[in-house]
Amino acid sequence: MRRTACRGCGSDKLNEFINLGKMPLAGGFLANREAMAEEKQYPLPVHVCWDCGLVQIVELISQDILFKDYAFSSSTINPLIRHFENYAQWLQAKLNPKVVVEFGCNDGVLLEPLSRLGIKACGVDISENITAMARSKGLDVITGYFDEAVAETIAQRLGRVDVVTGSNAFPHNDNPEIILKAAKRVLKPNGHLVLEIMYLGDLLEQLQWDTLYHEHLTFYCLTTLEVLLKRYGFHTVDVERLPMHGGALRVLAAVDPQARSSEKVQELLEHEKQLELSDPETWFKFGRYIGRKIEVVKQTLETLSKTSRIWGYGAAGKATMWINACQMNYIEAMVDASPLRAGKWMPGTHTPIVFPDKLKANPPDYIFITAWNYAEQIKEQESWFKGIWITPLPELCFF
Repeated sequence: MRRTACRGCGSDKLNEFINLGKMPLAGGFLANREAMAEEKQYPLPVHVCWDCGLVQIVELISQDILFKDYAFSSSTINPLIRHFENYAQWLQAKLNPKVVVEFGCNDGVLLEPLSRLGIKACGVDISENITAMARSKGLDVITGYFDEAVAETIAQRLGRVDVVTGSNAFPHNDNPEIILKAAKRVLKPNGHLVLEIMYLGDLLEQLQWDTLYHEHLTFYCLTTLEVLLKRYGFHTVDVERLPMHGGALRVLAAVDPQARSSEKVQELLEHEKQLELSDPETWFKFGRYIGRKIEVVKQTLETLSKTSRIWGYGAAGKATMWINACQMNYIEAMVDASPLRAGKWMPGTHTPIVFPDKLKANPPDYIFITAWNYAEQIKEQESWFKGIWITPLPELCFF
């Protein structure tokens, strides 16, 4: 299925600026040989809206396929645990909420620290296996989509809430207006919507083409997000840039039209104007440059593989993109600490995913850090490794 109208402004002027060909699902880790035989690949062109500048993927994969059995557990990643502990404290200090609803709550990595602070927290997530993990911790979690019906159910049970939030979940939705309508239904008149989203400015500056996959449908900057928020009765009152996931944006939006915006909102909008983030020409240039960058990494590692052993580190969506775009069938194994991924195989190349102890037992000459945004933490964890590390972004680097 293919979308024909912009998610932000509704325009039909969508222009392709990069085409990554047919790719497997970034999170489609394979559990057995049968899954390998049945694996599908899907077209992956990326478009920009000519009218509002929103960057988006219009080839649609069913959310049931993408998220019902999800292989990403936030609580297995220490930097994310720390992020959400800090986020819970930020919410308390900034908004002092009594009740918070989180959509895309994953395994409860934010719900837990909120509860410890005495804040009533309810989570919603489509993934059955992940919500089961959250409920096993005693957390209040609903399995399903955050829509107006679920919002009304929550409102009847908990009353109107102070905050609705979602971290790295809002851009995964083909119809973001469903979430905005649901948030409006359950929020108090003076309540706030807080979104943490991968930031388009960092994507451009750090050349993060490896986040352009089927699961990530939309790539916002504040300029394009504001177009969407205003259509559904919200406006941004504060904004903050974050290091999470290689660069993110925390956007605080209000329902109350009288709520005033901080100076940081206008400052970021001006910064985005200077970067021309919502100018389609910016993205046509980006597409041309990325094509060349992928080719450099492909040729360099292919040459290395003829005389050296190479492993990968970090079985995330970025890994799927790199090893398939560069046809890295020579990578012997992909290291990952998550029990949801170790023991499975990478999409596309069918590279085995192993726990870190396997790396120590059979160290290669080179380790290609596909989770390059966690490179320092990975290197610190594996400080015993005496070979050479490789990161592909922002520049191809050997250290």
